[in-house]
Amino acid sequence: MGTTRRQFMKQTGSLALGAAGMGALGTRAVFGAGGGGTPGKPTVVVLYLRGGSDPLSALIPYGDRTYYNLRPTIGVPGPNGENRRSGVIALNDYFGFHPSMMGLARLYKKGLMAPIVNAGSTHPTRSHFDAQDFMERAAPGVKSVTEGWLNRYLYMTKTGDDSVLRAVSFQPVLPRSLRGQYPALAVPEKDAQASASVFAGLYGCDDAKATVKLQAEPGSKKVAVGGQEDKVTGRERIIQAGAQGIARLGRLNEVLGAKKYKPATKYPKTRLGGQFRDIAKLIKADAGLEVAAIDYNGWDHHAMQGASYGVFGEMMGNVSNTIEAFVEDLGPKIDQTVVLTMSEFGRTARENGNSGSDHGHGGYMLAVGGPINGGRFYGKWTGLSSRSLYEGRDMPVHTDFRDVFAEILAGLYGFQADDHQFFPEYDANDKPMGLIKV
Repeated sequence: MGTTRRQFMKQTGSLALGAAGMGALGTRAVFGAGGGGTPGKPTVVVLYLRGGSDPLSALIPYGDRTYYNLRPTIGVPGPNGENRRSGVIALNDYFGFHPSMMGLARLYKKGLMAPIVNAGSTHPTRSHFDAQDFMERAAPGVKSVTEGWLNRYLYMTKTGDDSVLRAVSFQPVLPRSLRGQYPALAVPEKDAQASASVFAGLYGCDDAKATVKLQAEPGSKKVAVGGQEDKVTGRERIIQAGAQGIARLGRLNEVLGAKKYKPATKYPKTRLGGQFRDIAKLIKADAGLEVAAIDYNGWDHHAMQGASYGVFGEMMGNVSNTIEAFVEDLGPKIDQTVVLTMSEFGRTARENGNSGSDHGHGGYMLAVGGPINGGRFYGKWTGLSSRSLYEGRDMPVHTDFRDVFAEILAGLYGFQADDHQFFPEYDANDKPMGLIKV
């Protein structure tokens, strides 16, 4: 790969980058010209449930009476209640899904979905900002690391033939996990064409036009500005970034604007549904998409969280229905695709006085896709007694989120992340969970 992991961490561990990719754009072109990508390359879609999603509302231990003692108003009724549609979707005699998760339950029963209990960060912070940074940079407590774990992977495995759409996020701001030296595309899902026009206007000078033209030429591997290669000023670096933005957005519009395309199923008419629909279209077009990341905000439910119905159920229903539609839409392509959900921390085991829950510690993750060994729970469950809870109030962390990241990268891409180099201050799990099919 050219650069060793140790060299990479030394070079970039304390480097703060303003715009994604600006550090790399100044020295080399990182895209091949065509942007067609390699058909059949695996894709991981990372969905961040931003705000601290409640594990005990998603993965419900209905077989433990303590759950209902801790949650008298927001506990979801068991599966044998009067109205079965408002009760837990039982998966075994102890655990079940929230009633809004019927789509994910169907995928679970097909062996395409796996929940991971008591997963999260080893750092004790209950600050949204710190916890999100630590998780998305895969470096709990290490504030000198400023690049996302997905960006690090992309940078360390880049080639001269990378697709211009190798890493995409359909939102205005890149998620933290995609920020870093490797250029990734962030664009509002409904405004790609408008954004391309704005970029073209901002960077429409002769130098920028020449750069765009050069990038469009087959076999192009370097960016030339003003007749010079690699020796660029700050102004030229900005021009290069803008020019590459135009090229990426142009290719995106070309794929998404293809006529006669219809999804194989109906998606929820939500922002999240539209984002996953567009991701599916890129995957099915063999556009070279390898990593996609999306934020879904609003999971900080301190009040009126709801039990069977309410704000949590509405949001989780959106996630469940969207992912099920995504799987159905992809068809055979789901065999090379993984969706991974995560949140910065869980919430208190006991409900608060506002029929909600407060910032906690251990959370959960959901893994979906053909490569997933689904139809079973992963992680270590130790119950809800006060002595089993972290600091007597929160779910504990028994599965480091980096264990999951490492298995995804190894299982999908064959990328072996050295524990202390790719993941600073991390001791790899000696016994892999077996989340990915061998």
